[in-house]
Amino acid sequence: MNEIWVNIGSVNNAARLELKAVDGTSGLGVMQLRFHFEASCRHEVSAQRPMWFEGKVHAVGLGRSSGYLGRLTVESSPVTLNSLAATTTFVLVADLDHRQLQIIEEHRTGGMTFRIEVTGTAMTEGNLERIGVGSIEYAVKLSDWAAILEQMHYRRLLLIELDAPDANLSADFSEALDYFRDAEKHYTTEEWRLTVEALRQSLAALVGKKADDEDELTDIEAAAKALRKESRTTNVGYPPRVEQVRLALKFMCDLGAHPEITRTTRADAYSSLLMVGGLLHSWRSVKPQITAQPSAPENEQSQVAPAASA
Repeated sequence: MNEIWVNIGSVNNAARLELKAVDGTSGLGVMQLRFHFEASCRHEVSAQRPMWFEGKVHAVGLGRSSGYLGRLTVESSPVTLNSLAATTTFVLVADLDHRQLQIIEEHRTGGMTFRIEVTGTAMTEGNLERIGVGSIEYAVKLSDWAAILEQMHYRRLLLIELDAPDANLSADFSEALDYFRDAEKHYTTEEWRLTVEALRQSLAALVGKKADDEDELTDIEAAAKALRKESRTTNVGYPPRVEQVRLALKFMCDLGAHPEITRTTRADAYSSLLMVGGLLHSWRSVKPQITAQPSAPENEQSQVAPAASA
């Protein structure tokens, strides 16, 4: 049961707190977990007595990364039960930062479980006295946890904690970002192959292509040979080098199109997200303008695709 009993003075079980739901919200640089409680009066000693609740919340089931998340504070206080058998609701909130959520996402294996410790004080004849409360564990199933992450706007940041690039760079870039966000959603719901497949689509969209337009090893080999040949006579800057990274990452993510779901692991999906996220951030900065490479023998022809226009 998701309930905690409140002891006031010598009276045990004077009131009951039941955790009804958990949701999230986003603020300026911080996010909040919100724990919705219903308080019910079970003894007259708790009626007409203002109470204040606080506590701590811990993450459970994350291996060595399990532990303290933050303090719980009541969103509006005091909590007052006006009469015997009366009920009221209140919310305990915990502030989190993006790094904490990233650690959770790296180590959870399904939904989330929280251990919530609640303490409190009550007003008695003009004086505050400590009241005995307790602790509970509360499990959040996978689909609900995915919704909480959405409420906290966690997916609006890349997993490497970079601000999401401006989608207005170009139409192709906007489409690439949409695919990247799809990949994050698949990652949250532990769909590893679909995560990599969405990244595959994102990398192709960067240069206005479809994922199947460049899925051959020869594409990468030819582009690399042409760029190496050019570097012998000119100073090759960041934009063409970034394009080489895009091609290599695209080749890696082509495995996401394979029908065998178990072939792609969590580690594959996570590392791909990190690398593609970094590339998107770099793409915004250098705005690659890939030009045609000098002619080369037939087996060395460059297959480098034109980059997204600025």
